[in-house]
Amino acid sequence: MIKLGLVGTHWITAQFAEAATASGNYEIVAIYSRQKKNALAFAEQIHQTQAVLYDDFDVFLDSGIQTVYLASPNSFHFQHAKAAIEHGVDAIVEKPVVSNPSEFKIILDCLANHPEVRLFEAARNYHDANFQAIKEAITNLAGLQAANLFYTHYSSRFDEYLANPDNPPNVFTTKFSGGALYDLGIYPLYDVVGWFGYPKEADYQAQLLKSGVDGFGWIHLKYDNFSIGIFISKTFNSESQSEIFALKETIRIDSPSELNQVTAFDGQNSRIIVQGNGQNPLLDEVKDFASVLNDRYAKANSDKYEDWLATASQVTQLLFDLRKSAGIRFSADND
Repeated sequence: MIKLGLVGTHWITAQFAEAATASGNYEIVAIYSRQKKNALAFAEQIHQTQAVLYDDFDVFLDSGIQTVYLASPNSFHFQHAKAAIEHGVDAIVEKPVVSNPSEFKIILDCLANHPEVRLFEAARNYHDANFQAIKEAITNLAGLQAANLFYTHYSSRFDEYLANPDNPPNVFTTKFSGGALYDLGIYPLYDVVGWFGYPKEADYQAQLLKSGVDGFGWIHLKYDNFSIGIFISKTFNSESQSEIFALKETIRIDSPSELNQVTAFDGQNSRIIVQGNGQNPLLDEVKDFASVLNDRYAKANSDKYEDWLATASQVTQLLFDLRKSAGIRFSADND
């Protein structure tokens, strides 16, 4: 069993803890929060009261945990991941893994100095069993022409922002590397990089909020013979589905992050490509990570890990280029 420590006391950490436990590969032994009372409340919420609670991060890393799951605010991911690596602790970092490519390079240098340590970006859709099935379906399309991906979700914190835009919540500030692109846009970007490769050109037309981050916007990606549009929003909801267009057949996807219901149709007939099974959406990724952590030097696992790390690097660069094109600057960029 992998001795797992948790950082972050939000819903995503609870979902990850549930998936980790259900996989049978992890034992949650420690929980960190800047306020120990929050760690206690969270331990009770996820029924892991046997976990030891910490409010000192270095002590937490030295407590005997083998792997840490980091779901702190985006801007803290870099320093927390770097500290974990330096302490010899494997790190599973909730997306986005860092705020910019400069931070990612430092992480890579740190990993090179600690070759026994593994770091993963928790991009759940990239590890979903349905991801590969969709990729194979795309490969078999005749005459790929274009794609439109939609991912919108009204943020639970946007009401708070509207009530006091001069004191916004973390997810809507440049200080904490927030906004729609880094919260939602990363999912369809993982999709397109995994399915189509890295684009030739990339541009983001964003609607910026007073706080300086993007509330919603259009991403345009250009390839040699086709283009992809991605629409993301944290300020309203939409039921629009995503579509990939070929000559006669179109693939329709329910959500770029969930990949639960995927069909193909030619104007007359439709067929199901994949269908969700109702399991915890993080279960496939925690199993993938465990397979590497339990036998990290096997060639097949090393190859998978290097692919994941290379893809994380590409997505980090693409996020940064898109953000730059929209005129969004994070506080982390000044470091």
